[in-house]
Amino acid sequence: MSKLPLSGITVLELGSSIAGPFAGVVLADLGAEVLKVEQPVHGDPARGWGDERLGGTGVTYQAYNKDKRSIVADFTDPADLEQLRRLMAERVDVVLQNLRPGVVERFGLDAATAMAANPRLIYCNLAAFGAKGPLKDLPGYDPLIQAFSGIIDATGEPGRDPVRVGVPLIDIGTGMWATIGILAAIRRRDNEDRGCLVDAAMFDTALAWQSLSFAILEGGGTPPRRTGLKGAVLVPNTGYDTADGKLLITIGTEKQFRRFCQALGRPEIADDPRFATNNARIDNVEAFGETISDILRRQPRAHWSEQLNAVDVPNAPLLSLAEVIGHEQTAASEMLQTSPDGTFRLIGLPLRFDGERPPFRRASPELGEATQEVFAFMADDGRLQSA
Repeated sequence: MSKLPLSGITVLELGSSIAGPFAGVVLADLGAEVLKVEQPVHGDPARGWGDERLGGTGVTYQAYNKDKRSIVADFTDPADLEQLRRLMAERVDVVLQNLRPGVVERFGLDAATAMAANPRLIYCNLAAFGAKGPLKDLPGYDPLIQAFSGIIDATGEPGRDPVRVGVPLIDIGTGMWATIGILAAIRRRDNEDRGCLVDAAMFDTALAWQSLSFAILEGGGTPPRRTGLKGAVLVPNTGYDTADGKLLITIGTEKQFRRFCQALGRPEIADDPRFATNNARIDNVEAFGETISDILRRQPRAHWSEQLNAVDVPNAPLLSLAEVIGHEQTAASEMLQTSPDGTFRLIGLPLRFDGERPPFRRASPELGEATQEVFAFMADDGRLQSA
C-alpha cells in the first residue's frame, strides 16, 4: 500500500503485558517505527506466558508486538540508561510507558526529565489508576480493574456469581485511549511545535465503559445488575432460543418492531397493547419473551436470521470463535493476516486507508535484535535508520 500515516514517527516503548504494547502495536501498524525496550535475558514477561507459541514466542507477545523492533537495556547499567535518555532527547517523537508506578522516575526516564531535554517530545503514561488519588501508586491488571470498577459485578447471569468479561477489554481499551491521545498530541505538535504529556489509566477506561450504566443511575434508574444476554433500555434486546441455538435480537424503532412481527408471521403482535411500544414491552417483558420464544423455537437460527435480515431487523447468531473464523464475512474482512513467513495468522488493524488495511510487515522481534543497530548506527538526519 502507499505510505502509512505515521511513517517517519519514531516511538520508544517502555512497556510490558498488554495495555502499553497494544498501543505500541497500533502505532506500528499505522507506520511508526516502534522500538520496544526490554530487560536483558527474559525481556517482556509476556514472551513466556502460556504454553501456546506462534513464531517461536508466546502468543500474547506475538499478538501485541508484531511490526516492532526490540532493543535491550539494563536499567541498572548507567551506560544503558544514558543511551535511552539520548534516544528520548535526540531521536524519538513519542515515549510510551506502562511500567510499574515509580519506575521511570527512579531511573530518570520520566516525562519531566525527558521533556526538559526534548520540548517537542510526546510522552504517554499508561497507569492502573492514573496520576492522582490514593491508589495512584498501585499496579493493576485487566481483571483487577474490571473488579474494582463494577464491570464484573454487573456481568453474568441473574442470581449467579459475577463473571469477568472474556476479553481484556480494559487493557485493549486503555491502549486505544493512549493511541488516540498520542495522535491528538502529534496533531497539536504539528500546529504548535511543542510536545505534550498524555496520561491514560485503566481505571478511567473502565469508568468510560460504564458511561451508559452511570447515566441510567444518574437519571434515577437502578444500579447495573447481572442480566445475562439481556441488554438495557430496549425490548427485545437479548438472546432467544431457536431450534438449534441462540439468536440475539435488538430492535431500536417501532418500524423495526413491526417488520419483526411480520417476519415472524405474527403481525398482530405489533398491535397488542402490551407490546405496541418499547415502554410497554419493558413493562411486560416476561409475557413478550414467552410469546416470541414459542415462535422462534420452531425454526433454526439460520432461518430466522435470513428472514430478519431480509427486512432489516438487527440480529446475530451467538457464534463460537471457531464459527466466526470460518465465516465468509471474516474472510471478506481481510482481518486475518498471515505472517511474512506464512506460518501463522494474527488479527490485523481494524482500519483501512484508501481501501487498504495496513499489512502484517514483521513478526514480533527477537529479544534485542535491534540493540546494536539503534544504539550504534543513528542516521545523520536525526532519524533512526529504518529496518
